Amino acid sequence: MGFFASYLRNLGSVAAGRQPGRPLLFSYYITHRCNLGCRYCSDGEGKRFRDDPLPELGTDRACELVGILAKSADTLDVTGGEPMVRDDLEAILAHARRLGLRTVLNTKGLGLRDRPGILRNADVLVLSLDTLDPARLAAIIGRPEATAAAMLGDLRFAVREAPATGTAVVLSAVATPENLDGVRDVLAFAEAEGLGFHLSPEIRGTAPNPALRGHDGYRSLVDAVSARKRAGASVLGIPRYLEGIRDFTDFRCHPLLMPVIRPDGRLYYPCLESKQAEVSVLDAGGYEAALLEARRRHGEIPDCRGCCHLFCHMAISLLQRHPLAALREGRRYNRMIRRAAAGGGRHVECASA
Repeated sequence: MGFFASYLRNLGSVAAGRQPGRPLLFSYYITHRCNLGCRYCSDGEGKRFRDDPLPELGTDRACELVGILAKSADTLDVTGGEPMVRDDLEAILAHARRLGLRTVLNTKGLGLRDRPGILRNADVLVLSLDTLDPARLAAIIGRPEATAAAMLGDLRFAVREAPATGTAVVLSAVATPENLDGVRDVLAFAEAEGLGFHLSPEIRGTAPNPALRGHDGYRSLVDAVSARKRAGASVLGIPRYLEGIRDFTDFRCHPLLMPVIRPDGRLYYPCLESKQAEVSVLDAGGYEAALLEARRRHGEIPDCRGCCHLFCHMAISLLQRHPLAALREGRRYNRMIRRAAAGGGRHVECASA
C-alpha cells in the first residue's frame, strides 16, 4: 500500500484515539556494525549499536525480506549501525528499487567515492553530519582528523554527483550542547547547496541530553532552523516538530508508522527502544502476520510521552496527527524529490501527503 493511502487510513484511527497501524515506511537496520565511534550513538539503552552485535541476513534472505516489506509500504529506509560496512548494500538497494520501493539510505557516507552504485540506487541519501570542521568532526566520530576530512570529501562527492543520479541529498544533524555552531554551519551549507536538512537533539537512552533543556543556545538554533524553513529552505519536519524539540514537549508516539526491522529480520515491537524482537518477519511470511504475533505476545502499544524526541519518532508521529501541516510538508518534500529525480532522469511516484 502506498504512503498516501496508508496515511488516509491512519487518520481514522487517530480520530478515534487509537494507534494507527498502517506503516508509512519501514526502517531496516541492515547491520549493527560500524567503523566509527560517534559520541551520541545510542540504541535506546545508552549503548552504541556496534556494541550490540546481531546476526545479519545474507544477501538473498535480505532481498527476500525486502520483497515482503514491499507488500505493505512503498518506502524503505536502510540504516544501521553503518550500512556501508556491508559490501552487498548496492545489491539490496537495487533489488528494492526493482520492486518499486523508494529507497532512503541513512549513512555517514565514508567511502561513497569508491562506491558509485550506492548513489545510483538511493532515491534519498541521508548523510549524518554535525559540523564542517574536520577537527571537530573527528572528535564527534571518534576517529583521526584524516578520516573526518575523507568524510567531508565524500560529502562533496555526493553533492556533485547526486544531480546526475537523481538522488535527493538530506543532511541530518544532531544537536549537542558542544556543537551548536557546527550544526548552524551544516544548515547554512545545506541551504546554499539546495539540500534537505533535518535536526534531532542528542538523546541519551530515550531522553534528551539534560544539558539541552533550557539551553538558550540550543533554543536559538532550533528557532533559526524554523526561520529558514519559513523562508523556503528544505528543512524537514512540520512546525510542531521543531517547536517540540525546542521545548521538549510531550507527544503521543505512533511507532508503527515506521516499523523497525533488526539485522536478523526480526520486528521490534512496538519500537527499537523496547528491545522486544522475538518475531521474524521472514518466518511469519509477512509484516501483518509478524505484527499480529508480536501484539499477541506483548499486548497493545504503551502510551509513551515525553521521551524519544527524535526525527524518526516525533516528526513522523506529528505528521500523522496534523494532516494540514502534513499536506504542506508533503508538497515541500515532493518538490525536493522531483527536483532531484529530474536531474537524474528518474521517474518517481511521490507521496501526496
